[in-house]
Formats: sequence, C-alpha cells, structure tokens
Amino acid sequence: MTRSGKVLSVMLVLFLGLLGCARGPLSPSAQAERIRSLETKCAKLEDDYRSVAAARDQARKQLAALEAEKARLQKELADKEVIVKERDALRQQIAARTNERDHLKLRCDRLKKGLQELLGQDDALLPAPAAPTAASNNTSVSPTQS
Repeated sequence: MTRSGKVLSVMLVLFLGLLGCARGPLSPSAQAERIRSLETKCAKLEDDYRSVAAARDQARKQLAALEAEKARLQKELADKEVIVKERDALRQQIAARTNERDHLKLRCDRLKKGLQELLGQDDALLPAPAAPTAASNNTSVSPTQS
C-alpha cells in the first residue's frame, strides 16, 4: 500500500470514530421506550420459562409413569415366559405319559389275547361234561315208600 492509501485509511477511521462519538446518548423518552420494550421482552421470556418448566415437570411425571409401566410389563413378560416354559414341560410330560399309556395298553391287549388263547387250549383238553340221565331220577327215595 502506498503512503496516500495509508493516510486515506487513517482519515476514514477517524471520521467514522468522530461521527459515532458525536451522536451522543439517546433522549430520555427514547431510553424510556427502550427500557419498556426490554422489560416486556423480559416478562415474555419469564412467562415462556415458566411454561417450559411446567411442561418439563409434566414430562418428568409422564416419564416416571411410563418407567413404572415398563417395569410392570417386563415383570408380566417374565411371568408369562415362566408359564410358557412350565406349559411346554407339561406338554412334554403329557406326550411321554400318553406314549407310556399306549404302550401299556398294547401290552395289556397282547396279554389278554394270550390268556384267551391259553383258556381256549385248556378248554379243549377238558373232557366234555356228562349230561344228566333219567336213572338218577329213579333212584331217589320217595317219602311214601319208607
């Protein structure tokens, strides 16, 4: 930069500085207006803060309620899981007992069939019973003959 450029820059800065200092303070009515607007803005911000704080407190209460609900639901889920495990174990026991019952019934049927065959064989070996004859009726003593 040349010397004239530097001088021009310094003069510009001094001119703007003097212009800013020459303005002076605001008039009392302008200051009062500025104060009122700042107080209004401050009151609005305080109201906003109170409403946000109330919303925050309500959100915390809802969060606590939801956490309690979550804990209750997790407990219910754990209880249901235990019940499901017990149910599955009981189903397995029922299936095992049903298989045992079917196996024992089959054995019982075989035993019954075997006993019937043995009884049939035994009945075939017995002599036929004699039929009652008329002679046995004549040998009886009548009460008038004595």
